[in-house]
Amino acid sequence: MDTTYINTIDGKTKVEWWDADKFTGRVTQIISADETVTIPIPNTAILCDFCNEKITEFPVPVLYGTHALCSVCYEDVKKEEESNDKQ
Repeated sequence: MDTTYINTIDGKTKVEWWDADKFTGRVTQIISADETVTIPIPNTAILCDFCNEKITEFPVPVLYGTHALCSVCYEDVKKEEESNDKQ
């Protein structure tokens, strides 16, 4: 996994570049008053956390260690950050 940094309003933001194998074995949980149900997430269900598009290109940029971005959203984030730097 490679790591880079991009400038944001808050300063430098860490971007990790994840391969497809980093997304294996994920689960989500539904918690109610009576029980907790664990549901596996298919290894091929990798979605952009900004626009919900399916991600098929690897490695994937991941912001803050949790937010996977498709290539379009990643470029948009960089453009937004570049325009904020000029203000």
